[in-house]
Amino acid sequence: MTGALARTRGALAATAFLFSPGCLGEPPIEERWTRLEILSVAPGEAAAYGSGAAVSVRARITYREVLTGFLVADLRESAVLGAGDTGFESSDDPLGAARDVDRVLASSTSLGHDAVPVTGFDHLIQEATFAFDGAPAGGAGGLFLVVYFSEDVDEMELPGGGEIEIVTPIFSTEKDILSAGVELSPESP
Repeated sequence: MTGALARTRGALAATAFLFSPGCLGEPPIEERWTRLEILSVAPGEAAAYGSGAAVSVRARITYREVLTGFLVADLRESAVLGAGDTGFESSDDPLGAARDVDRVLASSTSLGHDAVPVTGFDHLIQEATFAFDGAPAGGAGGLFLVVYFSEDVDEMELPGGGEIEIVTPIFSTEKDILSAGVELSPESP
């Protein structure tokens, strides 16, 4: 009986060790944070982005918590950041890419955007299509297309009678959301 008891105790200790917190490691960040992905961007000619052509974007959101707000696709121009200043092309570092989206948003001007209202819960995957006309770029620097989350999109009437949308982005330092982006250069698809 003592051998059976020792084996049982050993099995219980091994099971407790395997299921103790942190033993098997934490899941990767893209399995813990809500993740945004850019699936496709059109037009196919990169030169068209700076000319003010219509932009079409398909994106995906994989929720890791209950969220209600707006998924935003935004064409941006930065005089500070240029080609090679972000790590968007590397899929190995989703948090680094989200931080780069934060940098682009903080140091650029919007040339056009579209916002789609979304609501989701943990593990839900939704796709969204965006379409908007981009304003011509001033040629001051890098062009970027970013997809990010916003809890607030307000319409504001201008004195001349027109309307604009004011989008308040959620940065990766504020909420566990992995935004996505691409640099638009002559080699862009």
